[in-house]
Amino acid sequence: MKLPGYLFWLEWVKKIIWDPFWWVILFLIILWVPFLRVWWWVFLPWMLQFQLKTIYRWWINWDYDYAKQKWVVLEVVPPKEILVPFKAMEDVYSVVWPLMDVGNFREQWCDGELDNGPYWFSWEIASIEGRVHFYIRFLQQHRSAVEMALYGHYPDIEIREAQDYTQLVPKTIPNEEWDMYGENFIYGKKNPFPIKTYEKFFEPQGEKISAEEKRIDPMISLLEGMSKLGPGEHYWVQFITVPLGEHDEPDIYKDAKKIINKTAKRLEKKESTFMEDLTLVAKQVAMGPEKEGTGEKVSYSWEEDEETQEKVISLTPGEREVLTEIENKMKKPLFRTTIRGVYVAKRENWKASNRIIMRSYGAHFITNNLNYIRFEASKTRPRVHFFMRKRRVFLRARKLFRNSVLRFPPLFPDRMSEDLQPMMSTEELATLYHFPMRTTGMVAPSLEKIESKKAGPPPNLPIEE
Repeated sequence: MKLPGYLFWLEWVKKIIWDPFWWVILFLIILWVPFLRVWWWVFLPWMLQFQLKTIYRWWINWDYDYAKQKWVVLEVVPPKEILVPFKAMEDVYSVVWPLMDVGNFREQWCDGELDNGPYWFSWEIASIEGRVHFYIRFLQQHRSAVEMALYGHYPDIEIREAQDYTQLVPKTIPNEEWDMYGENFIYGKKNPFPIKTYEKFFEPQGEKISAEEKRIDPMISLLEGMSKLGPGEHYWVQFITVPLGEHDEPDIYKDAKKIINKTAKRLEKKESTFMEDLTLVAKQVAMGPEKEGTGEKVSYSWEEDEETQEKVISLTPGEREVLTEIENKMKKPLFRTTIRGVYVAKRENWKASNRIIMRSYGAHFITNNLNYIRFEASKTRPRVHFFMRKRRVFLRARKLFRNSVLRFPPLFPDRMSEDLQPMMSTEELATLYHFPMRTTGMVAPSLEKIESKKAGPPPNLPIEE
């Protein structure tokens, strides 16, 4: 019988393996079948080692260690007007970055300490029936450091402990009365490419050194959309950050170097193998180093010359900008970031247009030569096109809602996912999440804010003994 074309490899298997060794294979089958019928359970843990490892880490991380942690939710109430530059918020992120702590083997496998945590911070904006609030969720033990950083850069704000806003809705959604829709947002390009940051948001008539009020704040459009919600509607925006050290994700720095070399038209030095190095050494020992030139102009070359600066001159303005922005991003502290927008509403108050408020916000940061933010369409959002659609949509929505309440990664119980958690610099985060400089339109009455500046007592106030 002639085999189909796509099974051509079976002929190779028959000639190379089966024809010369058929008797060995038959002997092993006869020998092992009685043995495995009795001792199969001995090999079961080995065959299930990866599944058992995942289940154990899941239990000891989330059900054991995570349950013991004490979290706090702080509400940040901004004043009517903030003249502090965006750089201040970037410095706040720089302050919390060193709070990372990577556990050793015993801490991770015996005590259940999470990878890089649980030392993550969740920077959040919540619209509760049209009232907009700014929140930060983190471990109780980091409260003093966070408050010092915020008050040090924003002395006019008010910080107060608040109830977790996710507790204002039922614990299990969707249900008969409530429905939800959510999206995780990811990079459109590789991680080394940054998005358009606050340095680019200026009005045409203003110079870079002009007053801060000349700056265009893209967050206003997000707050405007969130302020339009009505009774029974909630919208949550979460930026969940995990400090990222160079030892955690070395690939991003390698990728950045490759992109820079490619953009700058530099020839990357090919890494040689051990055998190639050994052959080269033997050749040079036997015959001497390779010669370049003849007579008096002979020179010896042991390594390739570095790339000259002549090619840099031929770069276009766009290529120069890419090089500058990538290098600027790589020298700043980085965070693995989960970006999430969640719409929760009663079924009788459901408005489909409010599901995608976060999408319009991401459009502010799109550039052709740099990076951009887009919603993830296939793995996380509660929407499917084929096979058991209703049931799968329901389960996805339940999972996304649970992850939003507990601030879990997109693919929980998986802890890290490079393609679903962009690696962002402090400058990018300060652009996405900051306190609005000035509120106008519908945002002004809907935003929770300080009506008057708090002041301490005069220094010469007499004290009664």
